[in-house]
Amino acid sequence: MTRRLISWALAGLALLILGGAGGSYMAMFHMPGTSYRGTPPPLRAKEEVLRDRLRTHVRELSHRIGERNYWRSESMHEAAAYIERTFRDAGYEPVRHGIPTRNMTFDNIEVTIRGSYLSEGSLVIGAHYDTVQGTPGADDNASGVAVLLELARLLNEMEPRRSIHLVAFANEEMPFFGSAAMGSLNYARQLRADGEDVLGMISLEMLGYYTDEPDSQSYPPVLGYFYPETGNFVAFVGNLRSRQLVHRVIGTFREHAELPTEGLAAPELIGDIQRSDHWAFWRMGYPAMMLTDTANFRNSRYHGPSDTYETLDYDNMARLTAALARTVEELIRE
Repeated sequence: MTRRLISWALAGLALLILGGAGGSYMAMFHMPGTSYRGTPPPLRAKEEVLRDRLRTHVRELSHRIGERNYWRSESMHEAAAYIERTFRDAGYEPVRHGIPTRNMTFDNIEVTIRGSYLSEGSLVIGAHYDTVQGTPGADDNASGVAVLLELARLLNEMEPRRSIHLVAFANEEMPFFGSAAMGSLNYARQLRADGEDVLGMISLEMLGYYTDEPDSQSYPPVLGYFYPETGNFVAFVGNLRSRQLVHRVIGTFREHAELPTEGLAAPELIGDIQRSDHWAFWRMGYPAMMLTDTANFRNSRYHGPSDTYETLDYDNMARLTAALARTVEELIRE
């Protein structure tokens, strides 16, 4: 039996056990609020501007710069420079954190909005800007970086109660995932070493692909019984220890969103829920979650040469980004 089949079998067993556990079962699948349903209204003028800015970021990263990884090191450096410049244009002073990567160094790029109550915990929002070999990485993960950059612009004039760290991470993809060269793991370890209280971390991982086609959505085994067959939603995913964070974020988001949402707080035996930078924060004991269009469970262009900027849905990305900005505003003012 392959490792993947073993993982799926264990996941199914875990779900069966939790299914008989009442409260744990409800914690996994029951989410506060109500998902948006129906045809969303046309974008408002500000959202049209946001849509165009998101498209520009994705096009710059995936089309002009292209594949970004250890083997295309100049593209990694160029992407980092673009992210840094965009943060600066939004009114921030970005900070670089060097990540030794074999015989090279790449950078996490961070900006911080300082809260007025520094002792009450910070919120981290991040997205990785590297790709696997052989793909321009529009959805994975120029889309997440684009949302991060526009969140920074939308949140810039806030005076929050809690601090917000917005970070573009290097080296999320294999072979560096889980290694000493993983950007988010370096960052989370430093937060822990500094003794920083982190309210939660939100990983922006593939946020650009949506479709209303029937049977366009698949899942790891068992989960398909609980979720829709159409891939037109954004998913909020965490482990069981992060379920309160998942509930707070999706519940608040649903008050503002004009696109469908689904949520899950599940055991880590379901390996697919670990596949982004939030995993690094779990390892450091912080609550963390992922926002995602579900990657290969929906987007057939995943990790391939056809993951290009023309294939993404920028209207829905704009709806998501606007609602997420309002969600973050509420979370850090509580």
